[in-house]
Amino acid sequence: MSSMFRDWDIERLVDRITREVSEEVSKLVESVASPIRLATYITPGGYRRPISEAYIDGDEVVVVIELPAASKESIDLRVREREVEVEAGFSEELKKIAPKYSMFKGKGYRTVVSLPKDVDAEKAKATFRDGILIVKIPVQKPKGIAVKVE
Repeated sequence: MSSMFRDWDIERLVDRITREVSEEVSKLVESVASPIRLATYITPGGYRRPISEAYIDGDEVVVVIELPAASKESIDLRVREREVEVEAGFSEELKKIAPKYSMFKGKGYRTVVSLPKDVDAEKAKATFRDGILIVKIPVQKPKGIAVKVE
């Protein structure tokens, strides 16, 4: 009779472990999928860090930053030799339409994107359409000074 209880206890234990593992896997899947939804995460300052990418295309560096629900007027873009810094706020119109949408709990977006090469920041050009900011910056020509050899 005691062996029956042991079998029953083992089955309960296996059921409980299976349930707990299933819950943990679900949490893991949600945590991996959630950055894809809007942005990678909210910074301690309350800003969302947007999804971004920088790559070289010929003689220019291209930076693509996803800013869903941002307003063009709120974008503060700064380009330096080796990085692009962006801060943007949410569209006030969209915030009025869906004020309780979880996305609007943050202050907006803020990120710094490292660039793969030095760029000529003064010649940067940016466009913003459909929530995507695209920045194109010419690669900086190598600087050098002719040195007279004595």
